[in-house]
Amino acid sequence: MLWKLVLGCVLMFSLLASGGFEQVTCLDWSPDGTLFLFSHQGQLHLASAPDGREARPVEGTAGVDWGRFHPSGEWIVYATRTEDGYTLWQHPLDEEIERQELHSSSAPLAEPVISPDGKRMAFVSREGAYWDVYLLDIPNGEPDRLTSTEWHVRSPDFTPDGEGLVFVGLWGESWDLFYFDIEREALEQLTTDEHFYWTPRVSPDGEWIAFEARLEEHSDIYVIRRDGTDLTPFTNDRWRNAFPAWSRDGDELAYASRRVGGWVFTTQGTY
Repeated sequence: MLWKLVLGCVLMFSLLASGGFEQVTCLDWSPDGTLFLFSHQGQLHLASAPDGREARPVEGTAGVDWGRFHPSGEWIVYATRTEDGYTLWQHPLDEEIERQELHSSSAPLAEPVISPDGKRMAFVSREGAYWDVYLLDIPNGEPDRLTSTEWHVRSPDFTPDGEGLVFVGLWGESWDLFYFDIEREALEQLTTDEHFYWTPRVSPDGEWIAFEARLEEHSDIYVIRRDGTDLTPFTNDRWRNAFPAWSRDGDELAYASRRVGGWVFTTQGTY
């Protein structure tokens, strides 16, 4: 896979008359390429892709700042706070079908993602002082704790074969990238520096990881090989660029860009 900036391949869309959304905290791209899922001011929204138009809130998702598509494209998953604690939901795009509860806990639950085969869900929870990654068999399994660290772990994403997870960890005073081999229960640190890394996403071929990184004054989208080599900038401008999401074929990356008028969505070719 080659990486270069091709200005002719950039599609940017202002979503509101003011130029963009005021607050965006996640972005995902549906498997069939027709929808964006994002959270704006603490509520999930769906919009057409790649133009980002016709944004509409998802009913029942007030107070939700993170959501992801199910690999089937027929559901989305997210976490909510309830009277008794926290719940992870599988929410249908078909409004005729009721959402399904996947897991509940008195401990905080956040950032769920479904494995490519749809059989497992990874998420983060904080039972003690730190956030860790958990794995749950769907629909009737009990969660297994994958990490047990004395530092926070956030924003997991599955590899395409479902055998590994990438996520970020607050190692020391900075957030770094990590890879976890599920079968071997082996944790591998991919970056070791003072910079900020966030929301890693693995490419459909499993060779690259896209993520937000602040190596200089502003955050940009970077890519790195799965083994932690070939760190490469994908964007290079004066805005904060965040929440990368791959197209199904890996030929494009979508991300959110914080401009003067608010957040806008951008789609850019990877070749």
